[in-house]
Amino acid sequence: MPLSLRIVIIEDEESAVNRLIKELKKLEALSFEVVVSFENVQDSVEWFRGNNEADLVFMDIQLADGVSFEIFNQVDVTIPVIFTTAYDEYALQAFKVNGLDYLLKPIDPTELKSALDKFLSQSRIQPKDTYQDQLKQLASDFKQEKYRSSFLVNFKQKMIMIDVKEVAFIYIKERGAFLRKKDNKEYVIEFFLDELEKQLDPSEFYRANRQFMVARSSIVEIEPYFTGRLILNINPEPPSPVIISKEKASDFKRWADY
Repeated sequence: MPLSLRIVIIEDEESAVNRLIKELKKLEALSFEVVVSFENVQDSVEWFRGNNEADLVFMDIQLADGVSFEIFNQVDVTIPVIFTTAYDEYALQAFKVNGLDYLLKPIDPTELKSALDKFLSQSRIQPKDTYQDQLKQLASDFKQEKYRSSFLVNFKQKMIMIDVKEVAFIYIKERGAFLRKKDNKEYVIEFFLDELEKQLDPSEFYRANRQFMVARSSIVEIEPYFTGRLILNINPEPPSPVIISKEKASDFKRWADY
C-alpha cells in the first residue's frame, strides 16, 4: 500500500509547483494530498500559527515577499520541511550538516526520492523539539550569513579596496570582467559572474543576463522592450544596453518591487 502524505507547498512560481507535483506523482510508493499552497511569507506565517495538519512541507527559499527563513523567526514550524531553491547558499549547506535536506532547482527525480527517504528516516526517530531547534538554528545562520562587502583591485601598481555600496554594475567584455563604480571609474576584476552571483547580496544585486550584474541602487528606470523583454536605464551609462529576457522579466519585477 502506498505511503500517504499530506503536503504543504510554499512556492511563488506556479510552474515550479506544477513540476514538483508532477515529479511526486511519478513515485509509485507514494500517494499525497496538497493540503494548501502559498507563495509568500505572510500567508505562510498566518497558516502555521493556526495549523499543523500536514506531514511535510516543500518550501522555496526566495518567495514573493522575502526569504522563507523569515517564517521561522515569526512562528514555530513543527512540520518537517524540505527546502527547494535555485541557489546553493552556505546557509543551506549548514542546514544539510544538521541532518535535513534541500532540492536544487530544477528538481532531479533521484534527489527528490532521496530527500523523501531522509525525511521518512528522520521522522521515525527525531523528536519534534529537536527538529524545531534545527529550524531556529537555520534561521539564525541565514540572518548571520556574510556576503561580500568589498573588492580588492589592482590600480596603478597598487591595490585599493572598493566597498560594494560603491558598485553600479559588473560586466563581461572580451572574456574579462570589469567593475564600474557609481562615480564611473572602472576596474578589472578576476571573477566570473557565476561566482559573484553567490557572493553578492541577492537583495541588492541582480544577474540581468550573461553579461551584466547590476546594483539595485544604480537602476534609474525600467522600460518595456521588444517581444516582452525589459531594458534598464542605469546610471552611470553601461557600455551596452542591459536587457532582461522575456523569461526573466517576471522574476526581475518581483525582485525590483521588494
